[in-house]
Amino acid sequence: MKRMYVRDIGYKRTMTFRQYIQLLAEKVGLHQIPVVPNANEIRYFLAEDAVHHQLVTTLVREIYKTNRCGHLDANIDPAKTMSLLGIMRSALLTENDADICRVRLMNQLCEVSTTLLTKEKKPLAISPTNEDLPGLAKI
Repeated sequence: MKRMYVRDIGYKRTMTFRQYIQLLAEKVGLHQIPVVPNANEIRYFLAEDAVHHQLVTTLVREIYKTNRCGHLDANIDPAKTMSLLGIMRSALLTENDADICRVRLMNQLCEVSTTLLTKEKKPLAISPTNEDLPGLAKI
């Protein structure tokens, strides 16, 4: 039975876990996701100097586990990865003491992932841009 989604965005070719995280790090910044490119195991894949180390480490490990990767070069499932990002973003937004910088990072990770993993040319809008704000403020 085919799963039904609210909006079918379609998914691109397969991508390995290592490729995905390295592309994500390039787009978001190595200060956010400090990847060790020649690592052979997940425990050595991230350096410890990330700005939001706990959030990034948890996210990367959950992506690895959700996709049942046995090694860094295992293929990931874009649908599972996007679903996990949505769950983690939702959990972050419902925290009473959510840090705005962590929320912005999570939004950026979701937007970049949408671009990397889906056929959409433009990322799905997660939060309004500065250009959208004047129109939203009018009553």
